[in-house]
Amino acid sequence: MSEFILPEYSVLMSVYKNDKAEYLNAAIDSMAGQTHTPHDYVIVCDGPLTPELDACLVDWGKRLGSALKVVRLKENHGLGYALNAGLSECRCNIVARMDADDISRRERCEVLLSKMVSERLDLVGGAIEEFDREPGDMGAVRMPPLSKKNIDTWLKERNPFNHVSVVFDRHMVDLVGGYEPFPWMEDYWLWARMIAKGCQCANVPDIVADVRTGEGMYARRSNMSYLKSQVRFFSELRKLGLVGRTGQVKAVAERAVATLLPTGLVKLMYNKLLRTRAGDGRGC
Repeated sequence: MSEFILPEYSVLMSVYKNDKAEYLNAAIDSMAGQTHTPHDYVIVCDGPLTPELDACLVDWGKRLGSALKVVRLKENHGLGYALNAGLSECRCNIVARMDADDISRRERCEVLLSKMVSERLDLVGGAIEEFDREPGDMGAVRMPPLSKKNIDTWLKERNPFNHVSVVFDRHMVDLVGGYEPFPWMEDYWLWARMIAKGCQCANVPDIVADVRTGEGMYARRSNMSYLKSQVRFFSELRKLGLVGRTGQVKAVAERAVATLLPTGLVKLMYNKLLRTRAGDGRGC
């Protein structure tokens, strides 16, 4: 498909004890089946895992051989810490983020890397389709802003990248100090700091991954700890000069309202305002 020579890349994942082995297996399988195959896979075990998860990793170790690097942390430190631990083990300069419970479409990395190479970008993401039990059962597409100009605008109010979709250049990530501990906001905070440093970025309109959702995703938006993290985040965003005082107040107010609403209403609001229907975007 690609007209360009695509670079080698590493896959970076984190897994912890509450993840399901069947989901982890599907996630790894979706990356192993890419049309442009990864050079290596780095999976960070954020603390001790269940026997089922360990067995899954052992099985993939037999299948992938030396291409799989499993990093085991003695204790659960959180996503930011785990991703930093794994990032240093990636063999390639280009890294594809992946979650332990989502599914990448076969041409995800080929599509994203083609965009990255052709436009000399540091960070590229794409659209995702959410599902409950199996891909396609919800028909909800999260379409991100495509151009740098629109990404900069979105950044002031919400995450302009679907984190499970992205590939990035490690040089830019290293420039801003890598991932930092920031509950629920690790990826968003990294993109913000990269953009503040002049990161060249874009999104593609293609649906590149199928992402599991459910009541838990919406319930956390009704969590006071989540709101406190959001308040701190937009304060930090203002310090970076990426949002003004009015924008900061507006973003926090919107999230405060979501915190007070019942989970069902939060789900309805997000689906109404931030999702399109499958078929409005292109699938890989």
